[in-house]
Amino acid sequence: MKIAFPQYFESKSRFLSYTVVAKALRDAGHSVTNDIDGCDFVAFSMCDVTEYPALVKLRAKTKKPIVVGGAFAFNFWGAKIYSDAVWVGEIYDFAKLKSVDEILGSKHCFTGGPLPTASTRIDWASVPIAQIQKNTCYYWGGVGCKNKCKFCFTSWTHKHEVNSPERIEAAKRICAKRKVWLMITSNEYENATGGKTMDMMMKDYIATAVPKTCLMVRVGVEFATESAREEMGKPLSKNDLYAAVQKMASENIAMRWFHITGMEEVREWDRYISDLCAMLDKHKNGRLLHLMFNNLQYQNYTPLYSARKSIDPEKYITRDNTKAWYNRLRERTSHVLVGAPSQFQHVACRMGIELATEKQQLDFWLARLSNSTRKMTKKQAYDNLFSSGIMETPHLMMDGSGRIFELNRREGKQK
Repeated sequence: MKIAFPQYFESKSRFLSYTVVAKALRDAGHSVTNDIDGCDFVAFSMCDVTEYPALVKLRAKTKKPIVVGGAFAFNFWGAKIYSDAVWVGEIYDFAKLKSVDEILGSKHCFTGGPLPTASTRIDWASVPIAQIQKNTCYYWGGVGCKNKCKFCFTSWTHKHEVNSPERIEAAKRICAKRKVWLMITSNEYENATGGKTMDMMMKDYIATAVPKTCLMVRVGVEFATESAREEMGKPLSKNDLYAAVQKMASENIAMRWFHITGMEEVREWDRYISDLCAMLDKHKNGRLLHLMFNNLQYQNYTPLYSARKSIDPEKYITRDNTKAWYNRLRERTSHVLVGAPSQFQHVACRMGIELATEKQQLDFWLARLSNSTRKMTKKQAYDNLFSSGIMETPHLMMDGSGRIFELNRREGKQK
């Protein structure tokens, strides 16, 4: 087939997902083009809600069939509104199909009928080294996650698999020969991948000797209190955090810690920063400690989605909070950055777009996505979550085979 994939040709930074898709299609004998008029259909990869406006524009440009894929495709009710079909899951089963009719008839493709089954097959031997920028390459180290944290969309929509150590080592040798920086993308430490930046579980980082080639380790702390971390599936103690700070200082390595705010009271985060300050007083870090904060988004497929109606905008932190925390930390170390999260209004827009099942809902939230804080107050955003109806979107889950089903919480049964 002749498949138009304009994102692959037009993106300033050729994302890993675009490269994986284009290679899989070409390996299967398809022609990949930028011509949306002279093709059999148009492929659109959507990983984030911020890409949805581009889909709306694409829909206005062409009458050719549009097939949406990518991580956002798990929100297939909303993805279908401005497309003809939604492919749910990985690209490799899709690439094997020989016609548009075969695609539309696949159990992995949503066209408005029964719930789809996600495609989980990955041809690891065909995964490319993606040159994202002139001196930067990404390589797929794994998908999904061995943990099942209750808040994590990735954990509940992707079967956990890892690439082989042999292929990862080969990718490292190739990039070293090219003299380009390599990022192994994975949600946890597997097989001593040894890239310059590594994603690891905090407990793995504490217990594992990090390769000397690694310059930064990225870990998820997620929540402010031990009780919240335990409840959400990230059982990290205060002693674990202390051990990480101690190791970071002794090994002189940079770290990026990810956090999710919006579930706990702000005062709990103030205490968390106080504890971290005390740790840094004892163990000065010589390299960057980057604290990233993201405000909680209740996402479908996760166990936490069942608690979406308890959302409390007063628990969502602001840039004033992160600025104050940065100032306190700077009194202990000059090697610190604190990333501010998107505001509650933007989080509400993201939820609205992901959970929309009707065009009216989707258009409402798309119209407010850009400059959301100027278009809604925090209270208006909260009220709109409920009045727009998106909080009633059914709770979906996926089993190990990729089967997607609706969870009936009231009766505690699966549909």
